[in-house]
Amino acid sequence: MGPNRDILDRLAALAGIEPAYHDIWGEGRALSGPSKSALLAAMGLAAATVAEAEKSLAGLERAAWQRLLDSVVVRVARGDASLAAPIHHPASAVAGYLAWTLTEEDGARHRGRVRVADLPLMARHAIGTETFERRALALPANLPLGYHRLEAVLEGCGDPIADATTLIVAPSQCYLPDTLTKAPGLWGFALQIYGLAGPRSWGMGDFGELGRFAERARELGANVIGLNPTNALFIGNPAHASPYAPSHRGFLNPLYIEIEAVPEFAACEPARIDVAAPAFQARLAAARASRDVDYVAVAALKLPILERLYATFRATASEARAADFARFRTAGGAALADFAIFEALSEHFRDGKIGHFPWRDWPAAYRDPASPEVAAFAVAHDERLGFHQYLQWEAERQLAAAAARAQGMALGLYRDLALGADPHGAEGWIQQRSLAFGAALGAPPDPFNPQGQNWGLPPFNPIALRERAYGPFIDLLRANMRHAGALRIDHVLGFNRLFWIPAGEAAASGGYVRAPLDDLVAITALESQRARCVVVGEDLGTVPDGLRERLAAAAILSCRLLYFERDPDGAFHRPEAYPALAHLAVGTHDLPTLPGYWRDRDIEVFAALGLFPSAAAEQNARVDRAAARQALIVALIDEGLWPEGRAVPASASDDLVAAAYAFLARAPGRLLMVQLEDVLGQLEQTNLPGTTSGHDNWCRKLPVSGEALANDPRLTSLARLLRAIRPAGAAGPA
Repeated sequence: MGPNRDILDRLAALAGIEPAYHDIWGEGRALSGPSKSALLAAMGLAAATVAEAEKSLAGLERAAWQRLLDSVVVRVARGDASLAAPIHHPASAVAGYLAWTLTEEDGARHRGRVRVADLPLMARHAIGTETFERRALALPANLPLGYHRLEAVLEGCGDPIADATTLIVAPSQCYLPDTLTKAPGLWGFALQIYGLAGPRSWGMGDFGELGRFAERARELGANVIGLNPTNALFIGNPAHASPYAPSHRGFLNPLYIEIEAVPEFAACEPARIDVAAPAFQARLAAARASRDVDYVAVAALKLPILERLYATFRATASEARAADFARFRTAGGAALADFAIFEALSEHFRDGKIGHFPWRDWPAAYRDPASPEVAAFAVAHDERLGFHQYLQWEAERQLAAAAARAQGMALGLYRDLALGADPHGAEGWIQQRSLAFGAALGAPPDPFNPQGQNWGLPPFNPIALRERAYGPFIDLLRANMRHAGALRIDHVLGFNRLFWIPAGEAAASGGYVRAPLDDLVAITALESQRARCVVVGEDLGTVPDGLRERLAAAAILSCRLLYFERDPDGAFHRPEAYPALAHLAVGTHDLPTLPGYWRDRDIEVFAALGLFPSAAAEQNARVDRAAARQALIVALIDEGLWPEGRAVPASASDDLVAAAYAFLARAPGRLLMVQLEDVLGQLEQTNLPGTTSGHDNWCRKLPVSGEALANDPRLTSLARLLRAIRPAGAAGPA
């Protein structure tokens, strides 16, 4: 027998599960009882029966009131306004005293002792026969921003009650340099690193190619280089290429290492002999010549050489380089060690095979990172752990070098934090206590995906995340803000709520789960200020009311795409209608390039793959696209960027692409990103959402090598135009 509906609804509401939502057509969709029970179970709250739901509800209510201090307290510093932390106590203890100690992040301490009755009463709640109270404990004035520890003891009413919490004091806004606070703003290029496959690359772009392109882009006047996520994928399954389903978002993809830039390469005769061999050179030439990146071939070229280089490092490293590696391992701490253990275990159980081998299929003793068997494996295989840490060390060094070559730009590298990680990867194994594996993230049905979308990514469990004082989230921000002047937060709508789908169910069975918006925004602002890293929120899709305003108040830039900025009648918004605190672009990696948009290439591919629900839907898409092309020409004419009377061109010529970007450059949005595929006339988009076959996702090389791009007349001409419109903060030779 299922749980009582009232109890189930109360439990779901307390856990943040929304009872219903309105889809893109405005129709209300209620979440079913079984779906609520499944999502609650994913959070660790059993609710399959009446008894289970009652027990879970009572436990969740008690957890909120019976702890003296919350598991984490996040406060925003606002001038001289005093801050307070909530405390909870039995009403019978009101005559007692609260002794507290606050230890700042730098070690400074504050102490106090106060009568409980003298603290302001905030709320009262009855649990069974007992009443609990919430009161406000005033904190010391002028606390610095940072992560502090608050300890408290309730005395004088029976046995003392002690507790401790993490106190996070955050700024009200993210970092925003002067160049983004005033018009006309900055511009730069957006690219996929793997696509920068020049004559020196080993079949795909790498951090070396990125650095060389950054130097040339700076000379063209660009102030930022936008990147796809650079996170660790699956070294044993290189064909798994989506950067938005990584193995771990806190580490780097070693295939981006430029082999010949590794310090050991010059001294490693075996590696140089291998590379010089005719058979190797033939494979290398084939990888370079392929139209698309062949990740399996690239991995087969790079990984054995990296093994050689690590052996050379172990045998011949100078004292200074060995000490640097030791410092890297120490600084990486448990997180780096756990990642290396996962990589070593994964290759151990894969036993030479290529492909996915989910950690849930490992022997049971090795599925728990804290098991004695895992600890024994780590000791016995320290050399293999060292190899995987060596890969991260060198990838980190080369990314830092690429960022250094972007010096002179106002922002430099602009990195991207994916929404989630593949459940079979390192992050899933390491963060088991923080993830809700009984659910997957996705999107509700809409005209593009009538069945909805299931992205297969496990969400953070908001209950567990708070219990860990948001540590996993903080770690991801820090890792991805390193060497970056800006960070894009993928699907920032998740700061407010995420669409959870019960495991094994259709996307339409899912519902929204609320997230701790204020806490996540505050922590992001704190890390942004510390890293001096601008934050861009990818706020596309069904945006909850008020969310964009809330993010703007925290100086998080909004994503505004030319394709979507249209009135209900189809007219494109004038440039002056765009908000100032915005990231501007024509499209994204998930949308057609401008040349492809103009030629209906995405519609052709959708039709060929059978993704339209009917022939009428395909025809409607073509009619709508034709109207959009005409509307854009009208908008360009109104701005004096296109000759009046000139027919709508059959293809997106160079002058049309330039006019579209000039149109955006005139908008007040402070950050304009130019997609290289648009400028180079590419028809195929980077990724076709909802497809795993039939379209070459995440592998297309640019038709011009990274080294030649700076001299391409299409790029130099557009750069000249953008410098004229947005001269403020123009970059130049360092």
